[in-house]
Amino acid sequence: MLEQALQELAQLFALCVGVAVTFHRLKLPPIVGFLVAGVLVGPNAVGLVHHEEMVRELAEVGIVVLLFAVGLEVPLGQIARLKRTILLGGGVQVVGTVAVTVAVLLALGTPWESAVFLGFLLSLSSTAASTKILVDKGELSAPHGRIVLGINISQDLAVVPMILLIPLLGPGDGGGGSIAKSLTNLAILCGVVVLARLLVRPLLTLVVRTRNRELFVLFLATWCLSLAVVTAHLGLSLALGAFLAGILLADSDHHSQAAAESEPFRDAFASLFFVSIGMLFDWRAIAEAPGTVALCLGAVVVGKAVVVMLAAWQLGQPAWVRLRAALTLAQIGEFSFVLVQLGKQSKLLEGQAEKVFLVVAVLSIAITPLLYAIGAKLAVRARKQGDGPAHAEQPGEGGHCLALRDHAIIVGYGPTGRTVAAGLQAAGVPFVIAEMNANTVKNEKAAGVPIVLADCTRATALEGLGIGRARLLVLAVNDSSATSRTAQMAKQLAPDIHVLARAVYTAEIDGLKAAGAHEVVPQELEASVEMLVRSLRRFLIGDDEIGRQVRAVRQRSGSGRVAPHAPGDAANVADFLPGIGFAVWRVQAGAACLGRTLADAGVRRRTDCSVVAVRRGQHNLGAITPDLVLEVGDTVVVIGPQARLVDAEAMFAQPAALGGGA
Repeated sequence: MLEQALQELAQLFALCVGVAVTFHRLKLPPIVGFLVAGVLVGPNAVGLVHHEEMVRELAEVGIVVLLFAVGLEVPLGQIARLKRTILLGGGVQVVGTVAVTVAVLLALGTPWESAVFLGFLLSLSSTAASTKILVDKGELSAPHGRIVLGINISQDLAVVPMILLIPLLGPGDGGGGSIAKSLTNLAILCGVVVLARLLVRPLLTLVVRTRNRELFVLFLATWCLSLAVVTAHLGLSLALGAFLAGILLADSDHHSQAAAESEPFRDAFASLFFVSIGMLFDWRAIAEAPGTVALCLGAVVVGKAVVVMLAAWQLGQPAWVRLRAALTLAQIGEFSFVLVQLGKQSKLLEGQAEKVFLVVAVLSIAITPLLYAIGAKLAVRARKQGDGPAHAEQPGEGGHCLALRDHAIIVGYGPTGRTVAAGLQAAGVPFVIAEMNANTVKNEKAAGVPIVLADCTRATALEGLGIGRARLLVLAVNDSSATSRTAQMAKQLAPDIHVLARAVYTAEIDGLKAAGAHEVVPQELEASVEMLVRSLRRFLIGDDEIGRQVRAVRQRSGSGRVAPHAPGDAANVADFLPGIGFAVWRVQAGAACLGRTLADAGVRRRTDCSVVAVRRGQHNLGAITPDLVLEVGDTVVVIGPQARLVDAEAMFAQPAALGGGA
């Protein structure tokens, strides 16, 4: 019996792998593949799985782990940053969807209890499906991505009162006992959450001090399952307890490590959850009433999209943002399947209605990629713009990672990563790029770009990129959790490497610096330019060359809103000697000091500034003596009184270039 059950489980996992690979090649989310796999092996199709109860129990474990992971990504600080989107946008979306659903169903003669319950189900969208697409496309921090994230968080939080209210909607003893019991359970739950919040930090500190990874994983399992059992004992769901456990851990200093350790379990068991959902799909419901299913699916997609557009309009977003957010959230969420089980216990969803709902829910998730693509195309028309700024970078020639030394490692090949890579390529600085999108890696590698497929949150990936020999690590991804984990790993593997990180929100700066980043650039319009400037300056590229790079970026982007680069501050000399400045210039043709020794040019005598370093080609000159003759293209490092740096610059620049500096 056990052997047969394990054999079926192995077959399911093998099917998930095959389906995920197939759907990845079709550029469809794996979630859709898992749903299709569930449909195929379910009792309403091939019937490959005979131990359905075992699969459903494992799927419930999957939803527990999934919601624990979701809770880890919802720290109270993030809720505070997105509070307007969560409270106003999410509130309008959830309440508006419930209200519209209740009004329509009451007009059709549905009992109000069932109408409210269906309103709860339809108000929720799939966090897994919507955020996965945005992360894959690198748009989670885009305007529509932030709207989707905020509304998803609002929906996740709204599940708590929904779970508390569902028992009140079912038949009971007139409502008095149910209400009293629910209020009592709510009070107990609040007490447990307060106690858990007080205990989580000291317990976590005690476990982390052991520096034992196995003990840390065991603590995570104990913490998650304990709160899940408490909520289940109170008549709520296991998933609610897991979600609260994740939220309580999200603000801890070890949140990134917790997310990394739970990720494999989440992915494995969550796939079973979506397979189990697919097993609920009954094609006979479509055969019996195709018009009803089509009408319900259209009503769900259009209705949810309209309500989300209204919510985004309340937030003052432009039409294209409203459109993209609406079509990204126009599906039924995984939390709804959790609520369905509670509704069945309270007899709020009858047999045929449940079948139609499950079919519509599965189909709505399956067409999410199509809706997203439609939204992207319609948004381009709405904005009446092209496809965005052109990228004029030249393909790199970085060579194999093992041959690199004193190079830069760029993590992420989105717009920021491309900008930094183009600047380093133009300056002749060796670099290698790590990217998680297999299609991007394949296409760019064919074009000669030094790019590899690697997950830099893993130590083996960073070691393969030569982090021990690298001079600079540029974290250009928009996933703050992955950035933090990568910075922590880099700090352990190569303590001397300089880590330059990108942040989505300014509130993330302190956390990323604590994780190991030396410089953090908040994401703004000039983020790409600023990271380019700092990367080039780390290799002592002259300010005039940096200025040309900045102007090139401005021309390619077609925007005049990119801020000019700041004066060189790599050495932070002013922190130690007030009034003393630091600058890097390149010796230009026709300069006053060209072809003369430093003694003859009299830089020190005329400007009170001193040349402390000279870079010629790819090498730093060993000794700076009065007899050193400067050549065209030399990069000079000058230190002196801040007020006299302008005079010193005049000795290295062309006379005609002085009025329009870089």
